[in-house]
Amino acid sequence: MKKLSIWSVMIFTLLIGFNSCDQIEEFDNCPEVNVTVDNETGSAVYRFAAQIDGIEDVRFTWTINGDEVDTGSLSDVKDQILDYRFEPGEYKVCVKVASENCPIEVCTDIVVERDETDPCPDLFFESRQYERPSQYKFIADFRGIEEVSYGWFINGEFVEDSSPNESNYLIYDFKEPGVYEVCIATETPECPNGTRYCKEIVIEEVSDVCPEVSFTKEMEPGTNGVYVFEAQIEGTDAVAELDWYINDQLIENPSDQQGGSRVLTYQFDPGVYKVCLKVFTEDCPEGVIYCKEIEVRGENECPELFFIAEKDGDNPAYYFQVEFENASNIEWLGWYINGEFVEDSNNGDNNRFYYQFSPGRYEVCLKTETPECPEGTSYCKVIEIEDPVSCPDLFFEMEQEGNTPGYNFYASFDGMQDTSFWWTINGDVVDEEMVGPNDDKDNYMYYQFGPGTYEICIETETPNCPQGIKYCKTLVIE
Repeated sequence: MKKLSIWSVMIFTLLIGFNSCDQIEEFDNCPEVNVTVDNETGSAVYRFAAQIDGIEDVRFTWTINGDEVDTGSLSDVKDQILDYRFEPGEYKVCVKVASENCPIEVCTDIVVERDETDPCPDLFFESRQYERPSQYKFIADFRGIEEVSYGWFINGEFVEDSSPNESNYLIYDFKEPGVYEVCIATETPECPNGTRYCKEIVIEEVSDVCPEVSFTKEMEPGTNGVYVFEAQIEGTDAVAELDWYINDQLIENPSDQQGGSRVLTYQFDPGVYKVCLKVFTEDCPEGVIYCKEIEVRGENECPELFFIAEKDGDNPAYYFQVEFENASNIEWLGWYINGEFVEDSNNGDNNRFYYQFSPGRYEVCLKTETPECPEGTSYCKVIEIEDPVSCPDLFFEMEQEGNTPGYNFYASFDGMQDTSFWWTINGDVVDEEMVGPNDDKDNYMYYQFGPGTYEICIETETPNCPQGIKYCKTLVIE
């Protein structure tokens, strides 16, 4: 199996100083920045890693052709690594070091070429810290993803699979600190030996004395796009500092008298935002962070819900998979069957719902209500479960009457008395055995043949066997 190396296939090291250092005295001792570029020849997936010595508590900002790129980290000092999947072409990749004493920008030019003769998909996924530093959302993103099934693995252990009709992400909560190898892997008919793409995820230990933090959000009544966030802090009342971030930008709260407000009111334009709360206490000086992605829609704008229904083999059961843009940003989704609430959709299960049906017709609906959509919205599909096909096991015996060309035929099968059927000879109906009030059903036929070859059958159709079934024997008369 081919594996994309995490650290070393092709490495360029850039040792570039900042031109302004000789112009301003306090920049004279700016350290050098090392940037390594890691790429497997023929792949459009790159890894860039920035390292700087001598400066602590710095923020690295990455840009590609001048556009800033989010690394997916909740911490503002852990953006040293950028993993990115490019389209073929030429790119300028830059990293800026935001420090009051040494603002530095280092750039490198790359030419991305994809080996189109390689039959294996060029796998890639983004890794984003989700709500807490120990919780990650891994988002698969590669060319041909809509045609390939693949699996997620952590430290070599299978976690979950994904098919083209399912969500392309995995949300995983790492329970213990440590270093984890997260991989996606696939095999296809064109790539029988398989391929995989991996990343190392480092989960750092959080002090037991750090409080549990989260926040609630709601739209301010009578407004459009104004949200109120309230910090929820468990385990202590002695907060030394409390910071709010929106898309990694610190939001000042100058009116608060205690190092940060527990309530943030903010006016948003429509869009998707990452809102973070960082809390510091005397016992937790490094701080603890909690984040959520929120989607702000226009006034009275409802999300466009959608789900995929997939039958569970021959079972009268279905998998239902939520499948619409930014589904994970919606706080509540509910499943309903024939108007009755069944269960909440759960992001921890990748918004997947399983239900076992009985024969019948069902309307399955996914519903939600949001601040921008207070009346709610829904998306529904009709599922029809037919009675299972159950055809009778037809059989008859035949007996010649003496030395004559006449034969007696006796039907014999389970449920015969409650089943209507008919006798045919060479495809022509010659007798019928019908269940009815006349009670003339004897399950018997006599027939006198001339010389020849004959196919004698009994046939039936029932509600549980709508396609019909027959049982036949061949008779040769000399």
